Amino acid sequence: MHDLRDDAQVREHGETERPPPLLSKEALPLFAVFFLWSFGNAALWLGRPLLAYELSGSAFAVGAAFALGGVPLLTTPLIGVLVDRLGRKQVVVAGAVLHGGAAAMQGFADSYLVFMGLAFISGSGSAAWLTGSTTLLAGFTRVANRGRGIALRYVTVGLGLIAGPAVGGAVAATFDVSAVLFFGAATRVPIVVLVWFLIRETRPAPSSAPEAGEFPRRLRPDVSLFMTRSFLVLTAVMLVLGLTATGHFEHQALFLDDAGLDPTQIGLALSIIGFVGLLIAMPVGSLVDSWGRRLVLATGLVTLGVTVLLTPWLDGWPMPLALLGVFAVGKLMTGIALETHAMDLAPRERRGYFLGTWLLVKDLIEGAAALLVGAAFLLPGALGIGVVGLVLLGMAAFLAVSRTPRP
Repeated sequence: MHDLRDDAQVREHGETERPPPLLSKEALPLFAVFFLWSFGNAALWLGRPLLAYELSGSAFAVGAAFALGGVPLLTTPLIGVLVDRLGRKQVVVAGAVLHGGAAAMQGFADSYLVFMGLAFISGSGSAAWLTGSTTLLAGFTRVANRGRGIALRYVTVGLGLIAGPAVGGAVAATFDVSAVLFFGAATRVPIVVLVWFLIRETRPAPSSAPEAGEFPRRLRPDVSLFMTRSFLVLTAVMLVLGLTATGHFEHQALFLDDAGLDPTQIGLALSIIGFVGLLIAMPVGSLVDSWGRRLVLATGLVTLGVTVLLTPWLDGWPMPLALLGVFAVGKLMTGIALETHAMDLAPRERRGYFLGTWLLVKDLIEGAAALLVGAAFLLPGALGIGVVGLVLLGMAAFLAVSRTPRP
């Protein structure tokens, strides 16, 4: 029985360049970029809804603007093709410019329709950033340190999400809501500088020039990349995790409420759990690299499954709170291992296209899982929760016994 990372190790056998340490001078600009992006985004999440409500006077219109901004995420496979064709840095810089420019113009908007159009442009920048930066990180790391690389990105993004709303709130209180959008746009300027001048390109050189009239291979869709047992396992695990991410975490908060905690205590508990997640992310990433993807995935799924099964049977506030912390640890283990495995599977010359498609599949599965988890919780009593827990345990068992054939 060999681990899910073995295929990637064979695939990367021909790569002779040694990846820089994750805390080296070469790597720090990359993770600084992740921090700046989440820092600015968190501030924008505060300012944009307020400004949209000022312009429209309707809570529904605020949601509609955010929904329109998410539509470009459906194009991540096409953006992935551009990532492979043009380069990772070019797409990341273009995404930052689009996102920041649209945010700045939203600060000047005096019409809701203009705000809506700019939301779509900003969403296009986010889709380009997401696909390009994910591909950039995959090329920057190797199988031996990829889990820790993803964990370090998780930490830097988490720190940005913590700091962004506080700074955004201070800017809004000092100036006005529009100033928050200008501030968020300003964070894209150092991102462009760091990516363009201090981060190396990870796109491999073309193996051969296409002949006259031949459609470049990097622009041709290749469905065979996803018709593998490894990608099937990846998709199945994403579906199972979607069942927990879209439903059970929110129900855990309800269980805390039933246990007697007031909203302030629940918010404080969730904040503490989030901070603990930042502390343990790097150890989890190290386990992904040392133990292997499959073992950490299976352990995380068992942790989630047991937590889901035990939740309805424990009374008193300490135990639901402890279970929520254990649930967060299992979710972190599965999330880091899952994304690491996806990057492992991506072929070097089609890495952008593969990861862009994976991002789209992941989003679609999470949407479908929201419906499935809603159906599960319609079952009487604790039966719905039991169904979710048993599915998680079943998936862990499948990973434990399955074999992924070598290429």
